Amino acid sequence: MVGQRRFPAEHHAPALIFPNPLNPARYIVLNSGFTFREYDYLNNARQVAKLPDWAIIDLRTPPGSRFAGKIADAGFFDESWELKAREEASP
Repeated sequence: MVGQRRFPAEHHAPALIFPNPLNPARYIVLNSGFTFREYDYLNNARQVAKLPDWAIIDLRTPPGSRFAGKIADAGFFDESWELKAREEASP
C-alpha cells in the first residue's frame, strides 16, 4: 500500500529509500540492485539513479536491458519524508 493505492504483493515489489528509525543519520534502502541496467554499462554517464525516492515495480513485466520491469507507481517524499500529495490534473 502506498498512500491509498494498493498493489498485489504476488506481482509487485517496492524499491525505496527512507530514514532509519533506529538511527536517523542512516538510511534504509529496499532495492535488489542498481537501478541502472545492462544498457547503461555502455557509457558511465548513463549510470545514474533511474528511480525517485520510492517506486512500485510490476513484476509481471520481465526486466530488460534498460528497465527493471514496469513501474506501476513512483514518486518522491516531501521534506518530512511523507508521501507528497498528488497534483491534480488541470481540466
